[in-house]
Amino acid sequence: MAFVRTHSKAFGAIAMFALLATFYLLSIDLRASRQASITGDEPFYLLTTQSLIDDGDFDLRNQYEQRSYERFFDHPDGLWQQSVPTGDGRLLSPHNPGLSLYLIPGFAIAGLVGVQVQLLLSAALTFALIFVLVARTSERVGLSWLCTLAIAVTATPFIYATEIYPELPAGLVVVSALLIAARFPRGVGAGVALALVLSLLPWLGVKYAPLAIAMALFFAWHTDRRSRVALVAIAALSAAFYAWAHYELFGALTPYSVGTVHAGQSSTEVLGNHIDIRTQAYRLYGIFIDRRFGIGRWAPLLFIALAGVPLLFRYRTGQTVAALLGAQLFMGTFVAITMMGWWFPGRTMVTVIPLFALPLALFVDRYGRAAALVTSTAAAYSLAVTLVLAHAGHTGEVVIAVDPFDLSSPVYRVISPLFPNYTSWSTETR
Repeated sequence: MAFVRTHSKAFGAIAMFALLATFYLLSIDLRASRQASITGDEPFYLLTTQSLIDDGDFDLRNQYEQRSYERFFDHPDGLWQQSVPTGDGRLLSPHNPGLSLYLIPGFAIAGLVGVQVQLLLSAALTFALIFVLVARTSERVGLSWLCTLAIAVTATPFIYATEIYPELPAGLVVVSALLIAARFPRGVGAGVALALVLSLLPWLGVKYAPLAIAMALFFAWHTDRRSRVALVAIAALSAAFYAWAHYELFGALTPYSVGTVHAGQSSTEVLGNHIDIRTQAYRLYGIFIDRRFGIGRWAPLLFIALAGVPLLFRYRTGQTVAALLGAQLFMGTFVAITMMGWWFPGRTMVTVIPLFALPLALFVDRYGRAAALVTSTAAAYSLAVTLVLAHAGHTGEVVIAVDPFDLSSPVYRVISPLFPNYTSWSTETR
């Protein structure tokens, strides 16, 4: 029986990967703005990738002088500068270098499209792996597969599957770490493997460090002494290397000080400028229910997954998942400079959206037919929203980083009155 279950999970993971890789192809060629196919921070990640391939360094001066960014950035006014020169004259992207390094293969093979294909394959792999974890935890392979698929085809992961941001690659790291901890709860090898995987998160973005810390603490609490020592030792070495590399490259623990927004500020000053509990507390629920940027507004299925969160505490893996969801919500609420910007809704939560498959499966398993009916209805509606969004993006009705919430389809509009509109570009709601 165990042999059958193992092979069922393997087959399910392969099928999940293939299906989602095909489905996510639909998100390629969705323009980010009216004048450019990508926007926001996206071109700056690619600019560093291009510099690493062409020049072997992180200095972007050649790319601006030669306008080589025109190979992937089609705005008629060219690419603006997001950075100020360092003391020695270098021009660096104000982003952690992990994503730019990760995207070298895709960019080297086929430029922008190659990067998007690499990212969608990573996204498909993320959901294939979380299916394995959900099936292992719930012991319901078929239900786990359906719940994971339902989460994977909601609007936010669909769009971010090919957006050039570190959020879903970070999600792949998180899911991989969860699988390591679940499969190998003890032993030196487990501690080393987990520490090495979690060490990737700060390189993708220092904002993911709390996820790495939460995961490491839960593992250390439940594992044996040898594994704990190995975890701490490798994590300390990784942290030291991260600090050395970032001070060498940026002159600080974070890259923000080379950006035009935070030029000259220390990492502590940058963090302090981002935190304002009084004006940001509304995000605890706004992240889910805002009429334009709420992830639940785009996919009501996620509300059902939230209803299953209390069930997570019955399982060791579930407790870790709950901690990760809480850590990311805290970061999105109190640390992220805004939950609204020139990106598709849900950017602050998309890293942990794959994890929603576990509470969703546990909820349906616990409450039976009635829960299955409600979940199926919400899943069908959420998929319909994704499809009308994809159609509107391909026809040019909306662009995904500027006005996706202007979607005219009645499928999308019908539930709008149920959600508040935090018009929020003010000092009161950000």
